[in-house]
Amino acid sequence: MSETNRTGCCGIEATAGLSRRQMLGRFAHGIGGIALADLMRANAHAATGTPGALGVLHHPPKIKRVISLFQSGGPSHLETFDYKPLLKKMEGQDLPASVRMGQRLTGMSGYQARLPLVGSFTGFRQHGPSGAWISDLLPHTARIADKICVIRSLHSEAINHDPAITFLQTGFQIAGRPSIGSWLSYGLGSENEDLPTFVVLITKGKGGQPLYSRLWGSGFLPSRHQGVQFRASAEPVLYLNNPAGVDSASRRSMLDRLRDLH
Repeated sequence: MSETNRTGCCGIEATAGLSRRQMLGRFAHGIGGIALADLMRANAHAATGTPGALGVLHHPPKIKRVISLFQSGGPSHLETFDYKPLLKKMEGQDLPASVRMGQRLTGMSGYQARLPLVGSFTGFRQHGPSGAWISDLLPHTARIADKICVIRSLHSEAINHDPAITFLQTGFQIAGRPSIGSWLSYGLGSENEDLPTFVVLITKGKGGQPLYSRLWGSGFLPSRHQGVQFRASAEPVLYLNNPAGVDSASRRSMLDRLRDLH
């Protein structure tokens, strides 16, 4: 090699005192080291699951699992935890304009001549040292009044169910955002890399149930963070069974070749 730079057959420019063979060798070692480090990191996390975007938290987590029951069509808040004595007192009167504040009506009530107030049909009592108001319909729940958390400050701008439900599950009224389970999967990761971070079950045979797949979708996050739905059918989880016409031996061979490519 001369002092001047020369370009080889592969388009690599060799510098003075460094042959193309040496340059390729050094690049290969560098790229190989990066790949090796990534593989070692993956193996290190294999025993503890997959890390989340938050990495190591500022305190050790105590909760390992959460069961979220979204009761679409469940009992009204007026007959469970939301005690409104004034509403009961004003029952039968028209809805004050100061409450409605010009808000448009839904299709269910838009053609009514009147908008009468209707209070709760059940009684309420205070329970526990906290004095939580709980309906008489929930005597067993009343016994654990100080072990549950009731939030009464939630509200939305939507007047219909669908955008309010989407807001509750994703934080936005417009569909397309990651669900709460997806954010937890993304931020906290999982203790097991071979199982989904969270799964979804819906009630079978309930027509008109407004539980759409977007409510447990990952939105713009990677699809591995979306919920895996369990189904009441011959295939409880989609795509786990072998495709039609493919036996176990062929499927195993295909997966082995895929692993070799990786």
